[in-house]
Amino acid sequence: MNLSAEQLNEIENMAALFFSPEEIAVNLGLTEDDAEYFHIAVECKSDAPCSVAYFKGRLTTEIELRKSIKQSALNGSTPAQTAMLNFEKESRK
Repeated sequence: MNLSAEQLNEIENMAALFFSPEEIAVNLGLTEDDAEYFHIAVECKSDAPCSVAYFKGRLTTEIELRKSIKQSALNGSTPAQTAMLNFEKESRK
């Protein structure tokens, strides 16, 4: 699977919006074989460029969301404090 820099950027952007690999493959117009490769690469968390772009996009947004939740928790939001405690507990696993 040989994707252009533009396609990898689109994977990253769509993953940042939490689109599934299947939805991204449809949007990019990938062939059935390439879509399957992409899905497997993501599922296996491989170091293929398409998988790296996918996880970079998702993690970028997750970082932004957690920063926002952290700030809300520090400002006294009980739901945000609970979410931060859950993040902390999950990180110990």
